[in-house]
Amino acid sequence: MASLKAILCAGVFAFVAADIAQAADLLPPPPPIQPAYAPNFSGWYIRGDVGVGVNQLSSARSTLNPFNPLGGAAPAVTRISTDVGDSALAGIGVGYQVNNWIRFDGTAEYRTAAAYRSVNSYTAFCPAAFCTDNYTANIGSTVFLANGYVDLGTWYGVTPFVGAGVGGAIHNFTGITDIGQGDGVSAGRVTTNLAWALMAGLSFNVTPNLKLEMGYRYLNMGTLTSNPIICNDTSSCFLERQSFKLYSNDIRIGFRYMFADYAQPAPPLIAKY
Repeated sequence: MASLKAILCAGVFAFVAADIAQAADLLPPPPPIQPAYAPNFSGWYIRGDVGVGVNQLSSARSTLNPFNPLGGAAPAVTRISTDVGDSALAGIGVGYQVNNWIRFDGTAEYRTAAAYRSVNSYTAFCPAAFCTDNYTANIGSTVFLANGYVDLGTWYGVTPFVGAGVGGAIHNFTGITDIGQGDGVSAGRVTTNLAWALMAGLSFNVTPNLKLEMGYRYLNMGTLTSNPIICNDTSSCFLERQSFKLYSNDIRIGFRYMFADYAQPAPPLIAKY
């Protein structure tokens, strides 16, 4: 009797197991486990920079017409001092990372007005042993550059780099005011010059997409020349022009944000019955 019950129980169990297996075959398969998708960087990036430009002058000179309206010969002029103030700067740009070593970008940068000051002395038409004229003006600039960089390897998330750029600088040389024995003013002048730059710095990996950058840049912005200075006493005016070469030692901090393409996972397969 016990053997008969055991046989009946085994038969019932086998029937139920077969029925459950058949029902399981009718269910759709579970979705596959999706792998983690790493970002595929497209190479394109945007950048932004702020900093300070320590402006410098060279080859400063004053140019006078040979004679004034009264026929007097232009006096010999001695430059006592010439200097220019610093500028704050802010720039934006778009670039492309070719590989781990080479990248390029184009940038546009605004530089705040820098104070220009100069002092000249001369002896002609002067009641004293010599007289001085003091000149003041402002120089505001916008700089556009196409830049190339070489990244020199990455250690612990830090990448040193060097670079160079070429482009143009648009200067707004706000009119000069001349105060002294020969007072006068000149109208403002906008000048567009060739500009070029040399750069070096370090970039830091904040996230896979975001890089912080700190660097130095030498920026040459070409030669500026003022409009003629119109004297208050026009009869003895020599229509003087001030000119000089302008360059800057820039310290900048900024960021680069790398764009990334994420692969889309394929939809799970669903069995049809």
